[in-house]
Amino acid sequence: MAVEQIADHVITTDVLVVGGGIAGCCAAAKAAEHGLDVTIIEKSKLERSGNAGMGINYYTVGAMPDEGLTPLEMVKRWTEGPMMGATLGKGRFTDPNPMYRRWERGLWAVNELEKLGISMRWFDGKYRFVADPFRLGQVRVTLSVLWQNVKPLMAAAVKKRGVNILERTMVVDLLTNKGRVVGATAVNTRVGGFIIIKAKATVIATGIFSRCYEGEQPISWKYKFRYHWCPATASGDGYAIAYRAGGELANLDITGCGFRHQDELTMGYGLLVLNDGILGKLLNWKGEEISSLAQQSASTYAEMEEAGLTPLYESIEHLPDDFHKRMEIYLKDMRLASLKLAEQRGFNPRKHRYQIMLNKPHQFGLVTGINTEEDYRGSLKGLYAVGDCAAGCHGCYMAVPSGLLVGDSIHSYVNGAGEPVIDEGQVENHKRAALAPLSVKDGTEPMELECAIRYICERYVGQFKSEGKLREGLRRLGSLRRVFLPRLMAKNPHYLMRCWEVRNIMDLAELHIQACLERKETRGNHIRLDYPDTDPARDNMITIQRLESGKPVLEIREVPDLKPEYAKE
Repeated sequence: MAVEQIADHVITTDVLVVGGGIAGCCAAAKAAEHGLDVTIIEKSKLERSGNAGMGINYYTVGAMPDEGLTPLEMVKRWTEGPMMGATLGKGRFTDPNPMYRRWERGLWAVNELEKLGISMRWFDGKYRFVADPFRLGQVRVTLSVLWQNVKPLMAAAVKKRGVNILERTMVVDLLTNKGRVVGATAVNTRVGGFIIIKAKATVIATGIFSRCYEGEQPISWKYKFRYHWCPATASGDGYAIAYRAGGELANLDITGCGFRHQDELTMGYGLLVLNDGILGKLLNWKGEEISSLAQQSASTYAEMEEAGLTPLYESIEHLPDDFHKRMEIYLKDMRLASLKLAEQRGFNPRKHRYQIMLNKPHQFGLVTGINTEEDYRGSLKGLYAVGDCAAGCHGCYMAVPSGLLVGDSIHSYVNGAGEPVIDEGQVENHKRAALAPLSVKDGTEPMELECAIRYICERYVGQFKSEGKLREGLRRLGSLRRVFLPRLMAKNPHYLMRCWEVRNIMDLAELHIQACLERKETRGNHIRLDYPDTDPARDNMITIQRLESGKPVLEIREVPDLKPEYAKE
């Protein structure tokens, strides 16, 4: 049967970009400038999709010659600084070469953004550089930006360049042929049409993964999506489709730990001070000032908890009035809700202190994700990953250059790739699985199953791990997969999206637990109560997981060194 008879719509394109956030828009716009036919698939609306959908207020540029900061020095500070040491522990966890290239092209990326119509300047028309004291010290390489409407502007730039946009459309799986990615299948979540997209190259840009854990606590209702990142991006869609196609995932055992303000649960402590480069004071309950590392490291926080010195508080009472006024502008761009909540409860940061809480673990985007080479190619031919989907890439300031770099070079692959060949049997399997929940009656609600997965990860993985808990978590996840996953039901096409998100979360939760079992040591925020010491054999090693002939493979591989031409800078 021809694919045109299997699908409701068949689309042929040069480049398919899965995910329309910051990285996806940058990749699509730049690829289109090279004359390629580009299609973006986005399960939300392009104008407000992704982690920056509601705005963002700072952007780290990269190497700044005027500040005496080279790309090599940027890599060292970003990977070896005290924050990274507290979070990750000793050693390298990701290839430093793509990070070098990002920082090397930082000023180029700023110019490219401005060509897209994204202003990098302050109200007075000038760049406003501040320090990033958490990672980079007091060098001024971070721009304060007024990006409340960055996504609508990016969406306009993408449309202007003629990119084909599929909104409210959920990717099902990647199409492959002889080890090459040749497109994807998808479902429209409004009308239910099954779509085949033939593509010479595919770029995954769907964001971070963290929905195997609950949202920020406490919550009164388990179904709430109260996450620091956009919940739609946190279901790990890109990770999961790459893995099921045979692509490599990196470091799913390594998690960050979130520190949030107790009374505004999704606002991280860094938002108060990052834009001005002035740290607040961190105080224990006695009012004694303590090191800021106490809010970077789960183990340090646990020690303070055991010593009876918590709760911890962050204070910016000592900072001048003009700082507070600028902070209000920053938060309007990124956390407008925070200002409203503070106002409603009579909280005044000029007089009151924020209580800091240790939140649950989350996948740490700086090292986890799809394993790529220096040019963001995945392990499968024709597959690329950018933004938080790519291991070693994290945040808007890395999403922009990674997307632009891929968009600027992908034509060299596309022009020699040849036409994609589609396996009709594979397409039929995708369609059967994708639409199956529509025919299930009196089955499993997607959110019920997702909440069960989250509960297992909370209870049996969490911040403090041990082999018995991890194995019990795997056993319970296996039960959910056997009994409830096949009974997922969808009342309408919108629920199909939820069903596929749950399948992705289930796959990645299992991989997460398997990787945690394999890491028999304590390092940074990976705390194994039954293995309290650090294993030197795991220094500079990366955990790789992939499917081979349908069977899961876990490999411990050495992280590449920085290339000699970069290291001798």
